[in-house]
Parts: sequence; structure tokens; C-alpha cells
Amino acid sequence: MDKKAYIVRGARMRCNCGSHPRRINLPVSHGSFINDKPVMLETDCIPDFPPNPLNNIPYFGICSSPLNQTKIPLTLAHETTKLPIVGTKCAVTIAMPWTNCKKDLLLNKMALTTDSVLYCVFGGVIKFETSGQEDED
Repeated sequence: MDKKAYIVRGARMRCNCGSHPRRINLPVSHGSFINDKPVMLETDCIPDFPPNPLNNIPYFGICSSPLNQTKIPLTLAHETTKLPIVGTKCAVTIAMPWTNCKKDLLLNKMALTTDSVLYCVFGGVIKFETSGQEDED
């Protein structure tokens, strides 16, 4: 990513404690779009742990944080080698809403950008790898 850009549904993000990247979700649009994709806001930080149909943040595969004591066993294929990896399932637990957001005058809300960061109570730092604007579905 060369420059700061707004984040839209489907942007790829990664947690530094997780084994796999994931895409941010938006079950219900806020009504603002870029390239026909819904813009994401500071409040779009609902994790899928425990399972929640309105989640924005899925689990990031296997968690390497020693602070994650949920002990939910998980086996996944490694992202590149496809060999099995075993560990504790990521249980994203948000410490606070997204940081480094941009006040958008049209939305009158804080919009996510490629500089936005989300922190997990287990020590994970979640950042964007793409804006989602050019990503294919």
C-alpha cells in the first residue's frame, strides 16, 4: 500500500499474532460507497467471538499469543505450504475501537483508512494489507 486510502468491505487485514489474513466484513452497509463497495467506519469492530451474525472481524486462524487462554484447539492448512498447523484458535477480543481513523466530512463519522489499527486484549495488533478498493471478491 503506497498511500492512505479509505477501507471498504473486503479489505484484507492481518493480526500479528494470527496465522492467516482475513477480510473485514460489513453485514449492513452504512450507505456510503467507493467503487460500489461499502465504506468501513471506526465502529466496525465487532469480532466473531463469541459467534455474532453482525461481526466485522473474523478469527485470524491460529493465535500465537501466550495471553490467549481460550484453549480452543484448531488445525488449519498453512497459508503458503498448505501443511497442517495446530494450535489455539484465535479469539479476537477487542480492547477499543479502531485507532488512526479519518474524520470524513461527508459521512460526519470516523472512516477507516489503511493507517487504522485495532488492538486485541491478547496482544494482537490488527492492520490492513489492502484497502479493499481494488480487491476482487
